[in-house]
Amino acid sequence: VDKGAVEDKIRKFLNDIFKTMDLEVTIEISFNDDDSIDINLVGGDMGVLIGKRGQTLDSLQYLISLVANKEGGKYFRVKLDTENYRERRKATLESLAKNIAYKVKRTRRPVSLEPMNPYERRIIHSTLQNDKYVSTKSEGEEPFRHVVVFMKKQ
Repeated sequence: VDKGAVEDKIRKFLNDIFKTMDLEVTIEISFNDDDSIDINLVGGDMGVLIGKRGQTLDSLQYLISLVANKEGGKYFRVKLDTENYRERRKATLESLAKNIAYKVKRTRRPVSLEPMNPYERRIIHSTLQNDKYVSTKSEGEEPFRHVVVFMKKQ
């Protein structure tokens, strides 16, 4: 698989979108040894590309993945980010998980979180997996699947 050709396709795809949206965006693309592609978007109004809770960024990442893997042969995992959003969101979710765990311990009542994508639910689960007092489970159907934090049976 020609990485240069894949990179050109991704750039053309994104540039067409940004042109239509009238956005000035610098696209940074790097290929990693584990066949993943890191794409970082740099520009002025990146909030519009992040969208509510990262939904626009996730959708764009999915579409880029389709573009990158259209030819087949090798599968590339695409990671799209801007303004370090992924890391900031992870920190937000970790602190949310800890606060909810505290609330559950205090009230001894389960708490359901807002619907999240699988990646975000995994952050909640892994943040609380070693907690002695609370446990987590996912409930519901996509796109309404959400995490419930509850007391462990003591």
